Amino acid sequence: MLMKCMGSGSSGNGYALISDDEILLIECGAPAKEMLKSIDYKTSKVVGCLISHEHG
Repeated sequence: MLMKCMGSGSSGNGYALISDDEILLIECGAPAKEMLKSIDYKTSKVVGCLISHEHG
């Protein structure tokens, strides 16, 4: 399993837990372009997204 940081700080937070078959996104506050690039555009492997809070 691999954990990738897709962004942090004021630009937005986002992480991905990546296994051979599945990807779990965490937070997803990073820009969509960065998130997609981080998971090699393998959106069919995304099984869920955990969000801890919202702004605004």
